[in-house]
Amino acid sequence: PRTGSDGGGWAIAQRLGHTLTDICPALVPLLLGKPMFHAARSGISHPAELSTLADGKTIDRRSGSLLWTHFGLSGPLAMDASRHWLLVNDRSGGDGSVELRCNVLPGRSFEQVDRGLIERARLSPRTSLSRVLAADLPERLAAALAHHAGIDPALAIGQVTREQRRTLVHSLTALPLPVLRDRGWDYAEATAGGVPLNEIDYRTMQSRRNPGLYLAGEMLDCDGRIGGFNFQWAWATGYLSGRAAGRASQR
Repeated sequence: PRTGSDGGGWAIAQRLGHTLTDICPALVPLLLGKPMFHAARSGISHPAELSTLADGKTIDRRSGSLLWTHFGLSGPLAMDASRHWLLVNDRSGGDGSVELRCNVLPGRSFEQVDRGLIERARLSPRTSLSRVLAADLPERLAAALAHHAGIDPALAIGQVTREQRRTLVHSLTALPLPVLRDRGWDYAEATAGGVPLNEIDYRTMQSRRNPGLYLAGEMLDCDGRIGGFNFQWAWATGYLSGRAAGRASQR
């Protein structure tokens, strides 16, 4: 089910005695605002790590393939992370306390990347910054990240100041992403939230609050990462509820 003016199936479940957890799109692309460079780097895909933070505390961290698009972020990583950002942001009332940060060098800390750049400056001081970064990143993205940090990508790495280098490393390992909102239900692949699982008998999918009512799929507060897990949940719960309802009707 998807949202509607009356809440669709969830409104019916509520009228029949069920509670609902917060509902939002899941596996949905995210729209970015200024001053990001996404539109000019649309189509670039690379491994990355996304962290969702609320009031400075990490709520979720995951790695995967990130895709920059003309509107913002997509790809498996962004879509998997979307539900966490959206749910926490909704609960905060969109007060700006929720952040999404990107490490374009997943698995590497600020200190590791900083030491690596210092070593490259020592060994090859005349090599351009963009060429150094392109050893680990798509070339167009490397140039964009240097510009975003306020550094000319053509600058020799040996001429990069300590302050410039540390600003760049922050952009590489904890790049703040100005998420405006998700791309909407039309682009979402699943729904997060719904009827809590403790309100159904997981062996039959029958309601514990309204016997004779069976719930399955996205009606329930269960969603998985991208890769077919939500399809499997829908098929498995549909099978269980259908068999149980059929047996009950024959008694």
